[in-house]
Amino acid sequence: MHFKHQKAIILLIGILLLVSITPTSIVANCEKISTFQAQYSLLNQKLYVSVTPSLYDYYSNMSHTVSSYSDYANFVMPQVVEPIAESIQNITGNLPHSNEQFANAVLSLVHQIPYVIGGVQYPVETLVNNSGDCVPLSTLAASIMMAGGLNVVLIIYTGITPEHMNVGVYLPYTPVYHTPGLAPTDFVYNNKTYWTAECTPAEDWKVGDQSASLANAVPVIIPLNSTEQSSPGQVSSSLNKPLLPSSITISPSQEQLSANVSQESTLGENPRALIISGSISPAYSGENVSLYVTSGSSIDYFTTVTNDSGGYMLTWNFTSPGTYYVSTSWSGASNYAGADSETLTVFAGPESFVQFEAPDYNYIYGQPAFASYIVQPLQGVNDFLSIPLGAAVSFSYDFTVLQAGQTGSNVATQTITIPASEQTIRLGRQVKTIPIPTETMTVPVNVPPDLAPLMLPDNFNQTINNQFCFILQNNSGNYSLNVNALNDYEMSGAIQCNESNAAFMNASENIKENAWYNVQESISDNGINADLYNTNGTLLDSMVTPYNAMTSNETIMLITNNVDSAVIFKNLAVQYLNTTTPPPKSNEKTTNESTMLILYVGLSILLIATFSVAVIYIKKKRQIDPKTGTTCTQRTIYDCMRSYVVGL
Repeated sequence: MHFKHQKAIILLIGILLLVSITPTSIVANCEKISTFQAQYSLLNQKLYVSVTPSLYDYYSNMSHTVSSYSDYANFVMPQVVEPIAESIQNITGNLPHSNEQFANAVLSLVHQIPYVIGGVQYPVETLVNNSGDCVPLSTLAASIMMAGGLNVVLIIYTGITPEHMNVGVYLPYTPVYHTPGLAPTDFVYNNKTYWTAECTPAEDWKVGDQSASLANAVPVIIPLNSTEQSSPGQVSSSLNKPLLPSSITISPSQEQLSANVSQESTLGENPRALIISGSISPAYSGENVSLYVTSGSSIDYFTTVTNDSGGYMLTWNFTSPGTYYVSTSWSGASNYAGADSETLTVFAGPESFVQFEAPDYNYIYGQPAFASYIVQPLQGVNDFLSIPLGAAVSFSYDFTVLQAGQTGSNVATQTITIPASEQTIRLGRQVKTIPIPTETMTVPVNVPPDLAPLMLPDNFNQTINNQFCFILQNNSGNYSLNVNALNDYEMSGAIQCNESNAAFMNASENIKENAWYNVQESISDNGINADLYNTNGTLLDSMVTPYNAMTSNETIMLITNNVDSAVIFKNLAVQYLNTTTPPPKSNEKTTNESTMLILYVGLSILLIATFSVAVIYIKKKRQIDPKTGTTCTQRTIYDCMRSYVVGL
């Protein structure tokens, strides 16, 4: 669906996009500068807009499916672009025919976005991508107009190839500022007159203008009565002066977990929670802060409000073990741009199981109907993360260990009698039926009625991957950093199989919960060195593994018990080590510049490909784009464990 250009366009727009790690993410705020004019206020007005990476990622991961014309209304998001509407109304609000002037100013903004045929987009995506065809340009314009209080609809023109879209703007009078010589076009819907508003940049269209090529098209009106009025955040905007930078911090903790967990909670109702807190700068009160949680391909968000000192705090409850990416975001205020916090990677282990022992059997609460499959849900989570590093690198990262649930030690108990029965246990392909005699034992109180004591296999301890480990593993000279959960059997087997080429560090002996630690490792011809430091820079432990590029040598660092724990991981920084090369002989010619350029370009491509899932560290600086002359703000970022999330 597109509209053919009729003449060349002079763009009055400057947009800044930093190179992203993947096409689905921006690595810093997208800063956009546009201009618009209003009748009786003819000087160009500069509009500054900033979009945070988290807001772009959120909408990029939303559904883009369109099954019918009415689905286009799902892409109109007035709340997220409300600051843009407010900035424009500061100019048009007191002018004659202010609604019409406001709509024309919005059209002048979207006309500056390059026309590129593509798919449907949300308004945030169109602003950041700085391109779109008639559909995303129309949904962006409709979003801003609705945010400014206008009554608008979308108009689909059928019966032509390709079909076309623009916006209908309700005005109770004939447009005053439409292009002279063109009769204004309108459509009546629900007894109201909507005037056409063309959003493609083929002409300097005003409200009421319409291309002659649409004269024989059949219009379909799409009402916008049920568009989304809420969003995890907003773009930030200011008029005629650049937006000032802001910041937001994030800190996970477990300190207030007990205050959020009732001691009277019953089994299965205990929340698994972490406290996420931080502050915004400048310290505004009453500001909305969003917590983004990414797991797999889904992004959820939760909101809270800052206190008088700009601080925020909320409890993040989760139910499933696995890997999560957590960050917070503030949309900014006044003349301040929004900001994202760093992204924390959270490895959450499985919830503890309330167990009790009979004289001859081990039991656990579970669903009786699924007793034969009781081994499967106790497997825990084995592989949390794997990051390819390559060879000859040094790297470091920070981590902390938090309690992520309430253990059974604080649960009140009662004595019950379990009548005799039979229990079926499935272990792989083997099915075993065991008679269970009558037993009297102590169990937690308030056991839900749908749970019953189920017998576990004799090797119950081996069925749970119960130890968090950071493992640096070699595969024929190419290393990867893995975060795994291993049980005792797997741990001992890994060491025994690689006695001469493996090193094991029990870091759990030196660390405490709710404290940060730093790990520094290097891979060189001399071997693998791993050091564990506390926040004061004190060396707590160290290990060395012999290097052999042809064998599977590895280092294994045990962090904590996996059950009811969460490991927070951040600040992964990777640096490639220089290889030793002999100096050139005095009678040898130096390599010519062309050869050096080829080598440099080749090495650059290799580094970019490797670092797509590794770590990039960019120091904050101002940079001029040589093509557009616009300035670009880069911030410190850390590569993420998920390729499109920034700022670990």
